[in-house]
Amino acid sequence: MKRLERPPGATGGNFSEGYIVESGAGQRAFLKALDFSSALQSPDAARALEAMTAAYNFERDLLNKCRDNRLDRVVVSIDDGSVSIDPSNPAGVVQYLIFELADGDVRSRLELSTALDTAWKLRSLHHVATGLFQLHGQGIAHQDLKPSNILLFRGSISKIADLGRAAYQGHEAPHEDYQVAGDWSYAPPELLYGHLPSDWSARRYGCDAYLLGSMVVFLFTALSMTSLLLGALHPSQHWRVWRGRFPDILPFLREAFGRAVDGFEKSVPEVVRDDLSMMLRQLCDPDPALRGHPLTRARKGNPYSLERYVSRFNLLAGRAEITLRAGRS
Repeated sequence: MKRLERPPGATGGNFSEGYIVESGAGQRAFLKALDFSSALQSPDAARALEAMTAAYNFERDLLNKCRDNRLDRVVVSIDDGSVSIDPSNPAGVVQYLIFELADGDVRSRLELSTALDTAWKLRSLHHVATGLFQLHGQGIAHQDLKPSNILLFRGSISKIADLGRAAYQGHEAPHEDYQVAGDWSYAPPELLYGHLPSDWSARRYGCDAYLLGSMVVFLFTALSMTSLLLGALHPSQHWRVWRGRFPDILPFLREAFGRAVDGFEKSVPEVVRDDLSMMLRQLCDPDPALRGHPLTRARKGNPYSLERYVSRFNLLAGRAEITLRAGRS
């Protein structure tokens, strides 16, 4: 067993430790073990341990649901369980989850090649959109989609990982009342400004739609949509400073959003610029009520359905792959 060190700048995973483990047959895998040390330092250790255990059980049950329903673009656990280390210690029983070992995440792929081809980026976005679509089909919203949670397998397959901050429709998660369930640096503006839509789909699926658009931005600029948006705002309108209502800041956000998308377009190859810009404007609209595909919103059902984006990313990736092969032949 080899313990993994967290890379500089890594976020999340504060209550777990990662290890590379190997089965008797020589198969290597990733083991996520619950780390009780922070809970034991809490003034109310018993309550903190209870909260961590509840979070583990919630994530484990969601992973099992995804595995049972064969969600092939979501990283699901191979096994889970607990092991007793010291029965006399409150933290002597350690819960764990075991996953297929990934090659890395999308950040490592970008770092390895500054000339990463457009075809790979589009195919990765197709896989990510598919993974979100699969999750939504099970009533699950991820809420923490970011580069470190997109893992790579066998060089060309991207899968969504880490359901630790997910929401499950009809069930209360341990983090249900958090203003921002996931990483604040990627969060959609309505949550940053404290506007929490009362409609479950708007708050949860609307968040995922925004985060998918943010992945588009990241793969072509190495920045998040939130970073671009806040960078285009006047400092007095930043969420850390603003004390007004969300409807009052929304016009300023929309203006800044337009400038941010204009800046994004400069980093995108011309052949896909119009398509990606259009999808970005739909997915990341600062108003969650306007987020998503217009034709989908006009029909009955989930207005935040990503089905059309799955198809569009697939089409764009296919075209880019054909062009890439032709150029290499």
